[in-house]
Amino acid sequence: MFKRKILISAIMIGGLFSFSSAVSADTGLNNKYLDEIVELQPGTTKKEILLSVESYAEENNLEVSDVLATIHQEIIKDKKDGDRVAKENGNEVKDGYSIYGGSSGTYKLPLSTKGNIYYTDSYTAFYNHGHVGMYSSSDKIVEAVPGDGTRQIKYNARNVEQNSIIQKINVTTNQKNNAADWAVSQVGSSYSFNFATNRSTGHNGDKNCSKLLWSAFTLKANIDIDGNGGLGVYPRDITSSSYTTTVATIK
Repeated sequence: MFKRKILISAIMIGGLFSFSSAVSADTGLNNKYLDEIVELQPGTTKKEILLSVESYAEENNLEVSDVLATIHQEIIKDKKDGDRVAKENGNEVKDGYSIYGGSSGTYKLPLSTKGNIYYTDSYTAFYNHGHVGMYSSSDKIVEAVPGDGTRQIKYNARNVEQNSIIQKINVTTNQKNNAADWAVSQVGSSYSFNFATNRSTGHNGDKNCSKLLWSAFTLKANIDIDGNGGLGVYPRDITSSSYTTTVATIK
């Protein structure tokens, strides 16, 4: 009987040890993912990302660790794609960096059609996340940038990198106009650095450049211009959407 108690105790202790080790390993991996996600999104915090992830996980009956792993995979892939695109465009950054949406290029945007969008390479901490904006009229654009938040400026006040592109959204003119008008209605809203879970945040309030465009066409054209449908909508997700067609390249 005494031996049996010892055996049961050993099994229980062994099970507890295995469980604790698994939890510890899981926590360590979660922290690794959080650190790398925040590192690639300067301006965010681990607390902010974790709260957003926990909320999403609870609403969708998912494990926090699984959501973090998915976000990490998506942002690492986007960084690799950004490195490739910048190299192809001749916009690799070796020293220094520009901020999110930074107007650091040497090319000017051309006139275009209301509702069309543009993409330019744009770096933060050696990560070419890219930047997108929308024409609110033929000679004005609306975009979300740090500092100003959502703003409307003249088209030729925007510098872009070489091989930036202008795209049209394949919906009706009325839908494009409505999307552009909605984006203008958001002028003055603050900027959000969180791309990782921006699909799950509200359409009004803080937003980044790709969230502004995604929300505009989600609400006013009833389409999803996120090319991969991930947890975050990034600038290149929009340029790769089946709804977008490139109409001009700026050289």
